[in-house]
Amino acid sequence: MSVVDYASGDKFIARVFKNHVNNPDNEWVNTYEFKANEAGTIGVVTDLCEQLVNFEIAVHSEAVNFVRISFSTWAPDSVPYDPLAFFSTTTTGVGARTTSGDLIGLNNCLAVSRVPVSGRFGHMFYRGVLVEGDIEAPAGRTILSDKPGIQTIVDDALTSSGLNDSIGVLSEGPWQMVMINVSGTNMRSVRELLVQGVSALPMDHAWFNRTSP
Repeated sequence: MSVVDYASGDKFIARVFKNHVNNPDNEWVNTYEFKANEAGTIGVVTDLCEQLVNFEIAVHSEAVNFVRISFSTWAPDSVPYDPLAFFSTTTTGVGARTTSGDLIGLNNCLAVSRVPVSGRFGHMFYRGVLVEGDIEAPAGRTILSDKPGIQTIVDDALTSSGLNDSIGVLSEGPWQMVMINVSGTNMRSVRELLVQGVSALPMDHAWFNRTSP
């Protein structure tokens, strides 16, 4: 299995790397998992990578700089290096979401659930999305001021980027966003991305990275 020439059913991991425009050394990553619905080549991979970056650009604030994206074959962590197992390229651009007010600290994340066809939800945490006007704490706990409004931003970003073609019980495109178990023996299709609220996480939280390429 490789990213250059792959078969239907092959499993992959995509990672979008970002930093703060005023602090480029402070980098973080969000990770996605996909199953190929049909055989393909590197050109189809780059199309999906472009959709992922465009989706995240539409959701994030202008303080977030997009650095690079990687796309690798799925394997348990700490596997030997294989040059055909991953693709990586630099990206350009900053978040396109128009906001008013200051960006809140990067340890405060927009929490989004990957809702699968069965079983527990998966978690996505997006740093650099929320500004002061997006949150409030009426009972001492930080919540979203307009949760439906943030959900609309996510939904619109999925549609405008084309990434929505990879989401659903039966996706319409060459890819299916999935949740893969630790051993890789089970895949659950993601049927929607659902905004949950605000989560505080340290910058080095394990959910933001894996040790494979």
